Amino acid sequence: MFDGGPVSILHAEKFAGVTVVTQQKEIKGTVKDRSGEPIIGANVYVKGTTNGVVTGMDGDFSIQVSSSDILVISFIGFKNVEVPVKDQLVIHVSLAEDSELLDEVVVTALGIKREKKALGYAMQEIKTEGLTENRSVSVANMLQGKVAGVQINQSATGGGGSTRVVLRGTTSLSGNNQPLWVVDGIPVSDDVNQQADQWGGRDAEGGASEINPEDIESISVLKGANAAAMYGSRAQNGAIIVTTKKGQSGDLRIEYNGNLTFSAAYDAFKYQNTYGQGSAGKYDPAAVGGSWGPKMEGQMVQNWRKTLYGQTNAPDYALESQGNYIDKFYRTGVNYTNSIIASGGTEKMQSRFSFTDSRNEGITPNHSLNRQYYDLNSQWSSRYIDLSAKVNFMRQKALNRPRLGEYGVMQQFIFMPRNVRLQDLEDCIIKNNVANWSGTSTTIFNPYALVMPENGAKEQRNRLLGKVQAVAKITDYLRLTGRVGLDWYNDESTSQTSYNYTITETGYHKGMINYEEFNADLILNFDKHFGDFSVLANFGAATTTRKLSSLNGSSGYYTLHGLAALANGNNQTTSENYSKKRVNSVLGNATVGYKSMAYLDVTARNDWSSTLPADNRSYFYPSVSLSGILSEMFHLPEPVSYWKVRGSWAQVGNDTDPYKLVNTYELNKTNGNIINANSSSTFPLFNLKPENTTSWELGTELRMFNNRLGLDLTYYSSNTTNQILSVTMPGSSGYTTKLINAGKMTSKGWEIMLTGTPVLTKDFSWDVTLNWGQNRTECVELADGLTQLVIGETRMGKVVAREGSRYGDIVSTAYKRDANGNIIVNEKSGLPQKESNQVIGNMTPDWTGSFASLLTWKGFSLNALIDVNYGGSFLSATSSYADFYGNSERAGQRDNASADFPTGHVIVDGVNENGKKNTTKIGLEEYYQGLGGSYRLGEAHLYSKTYVKLREVAIGYTLPKAWLPGLPLSSVKISAVGRDLFYLYKKAPMNPEFAFSRADYAQAFEYAAMPPTRTLGFSLNVKF
Repeated sequence: MFDGGPVSILHAEKFAGVTVVTQQKEIKGTVKDRSGEPIIGANVYVKGTTNGVVTGMDGDFSIQVSSSDILVISFIGFKNVEVPVKDQLVIHVSLAEDSELLDEVVVTALGIKREKKALGYAMQEIKTEGLTENRSVSVANMLQGKVAGVQINQSATGGGGSTRVVLRGTTSLSGNNQPLWVVDGIPVSDDVNQQADQWGGRDAEGGASEINPEDIESISVLKGANAAAMYGSRAQNGAIIVTTKKGQSGDLRIEYNGNLTFSAAYDAFKYQNTYGQGSAGKYDPAAVGGSWGPKMEGQMVQNWRKTLYGQTNAPDYALESQGNYIDKFYRTGVNYTNSIIASGGTEKMQSRFSFTDSRNEGITPNHSLNRQYYDLNSQWSSRYIDLSAKVNFMRQKALNRPRLGEYGVMQQFIFMPRNVRLQDLEDCIIKNNVANWSGTSTTIFNPYALVMPENGAKEQRNRLLGKVQAVAKITDYLRLTGRVGLDWYNDESTSQTSYNYTITETGYHKGMINYEEFNADLILNFDKHFGDFSVLANFGAATTTRKLSSLNGSSGYYTLHGLAALANGNNQTTSENYSKKRVNSVLGNATVGYKSMAYLDVTARNDWSSTLPADNRSYFYPSVSLSGILSEMFHLPEPVSYWKVRGSWAQVGNDTDPYKLVNTYELNKTNGNIINANSSSTFPLFNLKPENTTSWELGTELRMFNNRLGLDLTYYSSNTTNQILSVTMPGSSGYTTKLINAGKMTSKGWEIMLTGTPVLTKDFSWDVTLNWGQNRTECVELADGLTQLVIGETRMGKVVAREGSRYGDIVSTAYKRDANGNIIVNEKSGLPQKESNQVIGNMTPDWTGSFASLLTWKGFSLNALIDVNYGGSFLSATSSYADFYGNSERAGQRDNASADFPTGHVIVDGVNENGKKNTTKIGLEEYYQGLGGSYRLGEAHLYSKTYVKLREVAIGYTLPKAWLPGLPLSSVKISAVGRDLFYLYKKAPMNPEFAFSRADYAQAFEYAAMPPTRTLGFSLNVKF
């Protein structure tokens, strides 16, 4: 055994008569683990040089060395070994696993690297190897199912849509529940600059989703205020820490990554294909009431283009079902991404450059999203100072994001009679106006007109992320770190409606947004051992400044048809906006360890926010945590490799947006020459206080059987008070709402991560990970005289917070029931009776979970991820409108049609007002039009969010080096990949991942959501 090293020389051959000289010689050998299994991909290099190799499929290596050299052998999960060469020609090395994980280092708040065993709070690292193999347009979407207890909801808004990330429940009633994103220690904006609602609009991704997966080295999720307290108020909801890749010393290394994937819609809502356009069982080409007409049996009918628009050349056609409109209208989306990376340097200076070109064509016609990334990261080190600089530039262009909501594309197929032919809709312009099967309508549109470029939108973003850092090495235990970071972007967007039913519905809009965030901090770092004790401390100051300015202009309706210009309109309007916010901070933390088995960590931070009044501008929040390594303190049974317990307590504040303290005015013009100044409709809160969150958590980490089995268990609880709420005011006050400080929310939950390696042999291994999380968020109290707060609403219903109830209750119209729960039916009409403003469900899931599996055999790998959402409810406009218009599968069950009931009838299962069983028949058309439509009986269209989904699959193969003789290639991997493949189980008949935006309330309303998409393709990784 070598002194202090976990290595034994199992066999070292010596050859007599060999004279030791300094000339080069070839050393051969193998690297294995303690069980004798070869370690593939271990690094073997000469200490202090760039001369190195990687072990092959049998753990073998050969390298040219001198007798005076020292070989270093390293591999992830094992302790490094140093072996003097001397006169040896063959070396066989056995590496010991770092089974106690004592040296595992993770990135925490402020980019500080710490030993994971010393952390007194829950944090989870995400393996990033698969991010470039199985890509998504959004980095946030790639985290789905990979973190215990984290709710990640991708919107059903097409490629490049927003993603909602909630780490430990929705604790803030102000709507600010997204975590802070941090890249290389610098916070970055995750704001959304456009967001759809029930009436329509387009949905765009948050800023953090634009991070290039190609550049990510690691992702650490700091789940609560305990973990992220050092980041201040912006991390009240936790933080996601992204560390990017850096240059490596050695010769220039080139790497290529390529992805080609195809996306297609699937599993659409089920429509009936038996009955056609009309009402009361009769065909009517002018009817806009949907498919309450006759059976479609091939009878010839007049083309609506002839009936409504006088096109005599429009041929009559057979009344037949047109099948699946979704498959016919939506196309196959294509994504292709190409990346080239160059890395190299010396021991003192290293650099890495990457370029990525990503081009995405969505499934909606004419929709595309293209990005180009340029990233340069360099480091320079010397005896006294380390310098690093990073710059990342992204250019994004989005064309014609899908229109959503009640006036969106999908809604038109819900309205459309089942016999209308898409071929008659494609040529949608007649005499410069839009033609449609419905004729001129304020609610029904031709879907082809909604996606044509002349009625589209164009958005372009230039974004720059930059950081400069200097570390002064004062002594071996004292360092001073200073850094500045910039997040800047400029958006330019245009939208136009050149074709509509009339010229007065046309127009052109142009907008510009400029955002700038500047971060700087100066931190003194202390790291020293005193006998059995270790002390790690940081103290410093930080400042953040955010500026946002925007300019918007609209033309009014066109004067000259089709000319997209602000000047071409009847009533030009302009608006501009500017805001600025600054937060200054002092902060510090200290960790005291004892014999690497017990750690006490204390943090403190004080912020001064410009958005709060002078008396409340300063707010302080501390945290404390304690962790103990029981496996170091006590002699435990042999199967226990590592056991840690931890606990923490923290307090953190949260400020608000700028200009909430005083009245503000909005200037606009009427008729082009009258200037108006309008005061805000919200009464300001002059003595506004910061929100306050107090949280605690307990947890344990257990590893057994040499890390073959692992458990990470956490229980947490948090209270948020001084909520910043907006409540209604009487109209006589001159205001509609006012801000108040009130309310208390509690959030409690469990997080479990179970890892295991059921099979591990020489050539085959199987690793599994199970994540599970449960959260319960409750509104404990609101304000005097206020028992319910509306979080958001549509005309389907509301999402509310009620005192004493779980957050996220859905309020809508419900069936009226008797004391026994029976539906009360109107004896004359046969329709169920209704009650308004009733709690009919809750939008939050009961629990979430996932199961990940990784199989490897020689050069093959199979990676799969199953994602589970259990519980939670939502209201569906698709169901309501499809029923109303006779297009849903259940509205097509008309086998009992008769002369009295030409569309069939139904007898509602219930009782009349006298308590007798209902026997009144009602026509199916009258029944569904009574329960569905715009103002529907919500409970009839309430569904469960429960689903089990195959989220990811990747099958890869690394080519043997023997296949690459004479080629300048060190590695080639080919993979077949798939994302969002299918639902193994779901309760709802429509897409259960349906949201039209990432807003909290939007998680309760499905408004003509786009169908889910399945993505299949290939990836290629080549290292030179």
